[in-house]
Amino acid sequence: MDMFGKNSSVFRALPIILFFILALPRISLAAPTFAKALTNGIINIPLLTEASGIVASRNNPGVLWTENDSGNAAVVYAIDTQGRNLGTYALPANTDNEDIGIGPGPVTNVSYLYVTDIGDNNSVRANIKIYQAPEPAVYFWQTNNSISNRALKGMRTITLTYPDGAHNAEAEFTDPITGDWFVLTKSNNIARIYTATKTELDTTTNIALTFVCTLNFDVANGADISPLGNEILVRQENFAQIFLRTNGQSISSVFSEPSNGIPVTGVAGGEPNGEAIGFDYYGGGYFTVSDSISSGIQPLRYFAHTSFDGPTPPSVIVAPASTWKYLDNGSDQGSAWRNSGFNDALWSNGVAQFGYGDGDEQTTNSYGSDANNKYLTTYFRKTFVATNVNRIANAILKLVVADGANIFLNGTLISNVNLNSGASYNTLATPMPVSLRDTWQSFTVNPKLLLEGTNTLAAEVHLASATSNSLSFDLQFIATEAPFITSITRFTNQAKITLVGSSNSPTTIQATTNFQNWTSLGNVRLTNGSGTFIDAAVLDFNSRFYQAYRAVP
Repeated sequence: MDMFGKNSSVFRALPIILFFILALPRISLAAPTFAKALTNGIINIPLLTEASGIVASRNNPGVLWTENDSGNAAVVYAIDTQGRNLGTYALPANTDNEDIGIGPGPVTNVSYLYVTDIGDNNSVRANIKIYQAPEPAVYFWQTNNSISNRALKGMRTITLTYPDGAHNAEAEFTDPITGDWFVLTKSNNIARIYTATKTELDTTTNIALTFVCTLNFDVANGADISPLGNEILVRQENFAQIFLRTNGQSISSVFSEPSNGIPVTGVAGGEPNGEAIGFDYYGGGYFTVSDSISSGIQPLRYFAHTSFDGPTPPSVIVAPASTWKYLDNGSDQGSAWRNSGFNDALWSNGVAQFGYGDGDEQTTNSYGSDANNKYLTTYFRKTFVATNVNRIANAILKLVVADGANIFLNGTLISNVNLNSGASYNTLATPMPVSLRDTWQSFTVNPKLLLEGTNTLAAEVHLASATSNSLSFDLQFIATEAPFITSITRFTNQAKITLVGSSNSPTTIQATTNFQNWTSLGNVRLTNGSGTFIDAAVLDFNSRFYQAYRAVP
C-alpha cells in the first residue's frame, strides 16, 4: 500500500460496471498552486505580539495553535480560524519558542502538540527543547469564556542536543507518516536539517540529534508538513517554497529535489517578519501570521489550494459538542438501549462535553447523592442521518472519555476503551491515564455498518471507581467519501465518464489496459458533488479500465 491516503473506484469501459474498489494510488507530483492571501479573520489578542508558529488542530475542527517567542509568557494560544481567542495553555518555559507542530506520539491513536523551544540568535545554547503534550479538546464556546493558562495534561519536556554545536533555528515539523521530528537551522543561504526519531521521542527525554542533510534555503524561519505527509512548506519573511514527497520517499531525499514557489504576503503586503506557516487540518491550504505586531491585531491569512491535487475535507457526520440524549440515574439498562428502535423519549437532552469534575463540561451529569458511591454508568444516545453510504470509503470515531466506554453503532460494538466489551452496568472501567483524560482518541470504524438514512450511536461511560473525581464524554464521527464512476458513455474514439463524490472535490482520472500501468488522463472537480470527464483518445474499448481517485486526509 502507498503511504498517502487515496480513495478510488475502477470501471471497465463497457456498458456494465466490472467492479468497485478502494485503493491507494500514487500521488501526482505536478506542482500544486495556491490562491493569493484571503483574510480569514482578524486576530485581536493584545499579548499575542510575536506569533512565530502556527499549526491546525487535527482533532478540534476550526482550531489553530500559535505561540509567542522569547520575552513573552510561556503559553500556547488556541484560536479559531477567524482569529478569535479560545484560551491559553501553560508551557514549562519559553527560552525562545519559535515554532509549533502536531504529530504522532507515544500513544498511537492520539495527536500530540510539539511546541519547540529552538531559537538561539547567538548560537550559545547547550541544548534545545520540545514541549510535547496530547492535544486537548477545545471548543468554540471558549470564545465567550476563554481558558487562561490551563495545564496541558501529559506534558513532557524533551531535551535535544546538536551533534556539532549550537545552532539558531525557527522551523520544524513532525512527519505524520514516521513520527520522526525534524528541525531546520536558520542562517544565510543554507539550512542544516537534523532529526530525532519517533522511537527516541517516545522512549527518552534526552536525545542527541542526528544530522540529515543541508537545504539551499535562505533564513528558514517557519515550516510545516501536510496531514498526508506529501507536501512540506518552508518559508522566510518574503517567500516560501513547497517540497513534494512521493510514496516511501525519505525527508532527506525530498529536500534534495527541486521545490516550487508558493505565495506569502511578505513585508510589502503588510506581514512584517512573517515566520509562521501551517497547513489547515486536511491540507487544503495554509495559514500565515506575523511575528512583529506590537498591538496584537493582525489579519489571519489563508492561501487555498487552487490545483486539482489538493485533498478534500472529510464529512463531519457527528460534530463535537453535539446534542445527545442521556440517562444518569444509576439504573441498569440492560442491552436494549443500544439498538435503533429503543424508546429514549424520557431521557434528558444535553450538549457535549458531558460529565463532571473537570470544569470543561457543557452538561453536568448527576452521580447520585453520595460522592463516595457514585453511579458507575452513564448512558448516551444520538441519532443521525447518513447519505450515500455506499460511497463512504472509511469512517473514524473520535472520543473523549474518562474513564472507559463501549460505543455501539446501530447495536453493533464499534469501540471499547478501558472497558470489557461485555460489561454490565456495574462493571468498573480501567482508569484512564491522567495524560489522556482531556484529549481525543481516534478509532477506525467499518463504514459498512452505516445505514442509508437514520443511524443510532449509543455509548455507556463507566467510572473506574465509585469514588472517581471526574467523568467525561464527547464523540465525533467523520467519514471520507470515494469518487464513484456512475457511467461510461462510448462515442467514436471517445468516452464520457460521469462521476459523483464529495462536493467540489478534486478528482483524478487514470486509465489502464492491464492493471499494471496506470496513465493519468487529467482532473475534474466534482462541482456540487458530480462531474464529467472526456477521454478523447480511446483506441480499444475492450481492454480499457478507468480509475477515479482523490487524496484523503
